Amino acid sequence: MRIILSPDEMRSLEARYFEETGVASETLMERAAQGVVEALNQRLHGAKGRRALFACGPGNNGGDGYAAARLFADRGGRALVLTMGDPERQKGDALKNLKRIQAYPGVEFTDFERVMKEERPDAWVDALFGIGLSRPVEGEFAALMERMERDRRQGSLVLAVDIPSGLDGKSGRVLGTAVRADVTVSFECAKWGHLLNDGLDMCGDLRVYPIGIPHHMLPVDALREFENQDFEAFLPRRRRNSHKGIYGNLLLIAGSVGMAGACILAAGAAMRSGVGLISVACPASIVPIVQQAAPCATCLPLKEERGAVSREAIPELEQALKGKDALAIGPGLSTRAAPQVVEWALKTGLPAVLDADALNLISQNLDLKALLRPHHVITPHPGEAARLLGRVMGDPVADVRALRNLGPVALLKGASSLICGDKITLSAQGSVGMASGGSGDVLTGITGALLAGGMEPERAAFLASAIHGRAGEYAEAQWGQVSMTALDQIENLSQVFQNRG
Repeated sequence: MRIILSPDEMRSLEARYFEETGVASETLMERAAQGVVEALNQRLHGAKGRRALFACGPGNNGGDGYAAARLFADRGGRALVLTMGDPERQKGDALKNLKRIQAYPGVEFTDFERVMKEERPDAWVDALFGIGLSRPVEGEFAALMERMERDRRQGSLVLAVDIPSGLDGKSGRVLGTAVRADVTVSFECAKWGHLLNDGLDMCGDLRVYPIGIPHHMLPVDALREFENQDFEAFLPRRRRNSHKGIYGNLLLIAGSVGMAGACILAAGAAMRSGVGLISVACPASIVPIVQQAAPCATCLPLKEERGAVSREAIPELEQALKGKDALAIGPGLSTRAAPQVVEWALKTGLPAVLDADALNLISQNLDLKALLRPHHVITPHPGEAARLLGRVMGDPVADVRALRNLGPVALLKGASSLICGDKITLSAQGSVGMASGGSGDVLTGITGALLAGGMEPERAAFLASAIHGRAGEYAEAQWGQVSMTALDQIENLSQVFQNRG
């Protein structure tokens, strides 16, 4: 897993590095500029004869741009430099690098008015704002970003230094307007904003360039990203001498009239994820549908009211609990289901994953919320999370921590999902084609299978999220982003386990 830092953590890391090593900050700026020019050179297939426009802001991000312009010129490129903002605000290393390129061979200065009229360059280097930006971008800066985007659409390369300007380095949200980069070169570690919210669309090809900070200085409690190479270490291997009892017995409480499909998807995902045995507890009226669609599962018909599981089903569930290793509850359950059923599930003491209407019922009942424990995994999307927290969602990292503070391991679903147990893990696997009905039910089934197999809740949550996302990527390769469905995700789970990633 790789470390992902917040803007504040990166600033603290640099300060500690300078203090403990005595290395000058200017040295790190030079190393960063080398990373920018290496990426620029690679994407342009050489600097010689190429024209790059370096848009430099008033802070250290602009300093990186000045240093990169000089190195680009050294490689035979033509570097045009645009200084944005108040020149009097230039200071420190940025000012040193600005003075260094004045009258430098191959470097030419330009101004805003000329830039807005000139022909497009081969490349734009966005060095306007770094990871510390916290206010909306306006005025000439916004106009310049619009010019970059027009040129990008016509074929100019846009390379962002550290982060696309206008993107919040913490939340990944666009602050008014932002640069859409083809490639972003970040330094030492990726930042939260690269992988959250709009960052996934605005950063393009994200490259992390080492600038010499030792790994042991990285904060031990930093956010971690699950990467594809981590599957080999985390996916359990099976012994030849084994039987179904070794791989867990899952009780899935799900479904209602009109939402039998959610129940079927969760069951199918659990079976494709290696659970040894699964019992589907659902309203009696939908048992024939579920049994036909999931013949490898056993079905427990439950008493129902208005097509949903009723309170009278609890004795049947209690009897069915014998021999079970974990629970999954929520897919297609309906808010018509008796909240006492969710209460019963929370009190069993078994590891459990809770999703969909189980979460909605919990959010409506403070007594249920108080029963959440560390052996539970909740998997809300932002809307369900907002209902659980009773507030509007904001910073995703703070939100997932708040969900964890309710008691359970929290898996906050999104284009990048965040999992919070003892640590916070980010899973960016997945496809935009997964933004369709049934995807959450598939995740519940995978998580339930891992819990039933004996995996501890935090690991089960982040591994399930990564497995699910990877299956979505395989499904996209097969069916495309538009046509893939949750069923395709289930069918491609086998690819994840066969390829171990």
